[in-house]
Amino acid sequence: MTAAAVQIVRIAETPPVGFETLREEAAAEGYGFIDRLAGELAGGIYAGDADLPVMLAAFREGGLVAIGGLTPDPYDSAPDLARIRHVYVRPAMRREGVGRWLTSALIQQGLAVAARLSLRAADARSAAFWEAQGFARDEGGTARTHLLTRQAWPS
Repeated sequence: MTAAAVQIVRIAETPPVGFETLREEAAAEGYGFIDRLAGELAGGIYAGDADLPVMLAAFREGGLVAIGGLTPDPYDSAPDLARIRHVYVRPAMRREGVGRWLTSALIQQGLAVAARLSLRAADARSAAFWEAQGFARDEGGTARTHLLTRQAWPS
C-alpha cells in the first residue's frame, strides 16, 4: 500500500464518520478499549491543538480504517513518558500496512514530545506487532507491556 492510499487525520472533538462501525467490529472481537475511547472523545480530552493528547485516524478511500491515540501515561507520571492508546485497525485492513502508517505517525508525534513511549498490548498478536515497530517488552510490573525509547527507534 502506498502512502497516498492512506490518509492520517487528527481527530479533535467528535468521532469520525464510520466510528460506530469500527466500534462494533472491535466489540465483536472482544476489544472494549474502543468503548473507553468513545467516552474520552465525548469527554473532550482530545479537543484542542496541544501536543498531547492527540487522536489520529486513518482513512482509505474515504472510509475510516484505523484509529489510535497518544496521551500522557495515566499509570506513570514520569515527565519523559507518553502512552500510545486505543489503537485499532479494522480486520479487513490488517496486513495491508495501515497499522504501520498509523503507528509511525503516533510514534513520531510521541517521540517529538517525550523520550519514552509506553503501551499495553491487548494480546500476543498485538504484542508481536508492537515489537516489530521497535518496542521492547517491559516486565517491570507496571501497567504497560511495552516501552520504546527515542534512542532505540530507527526513525
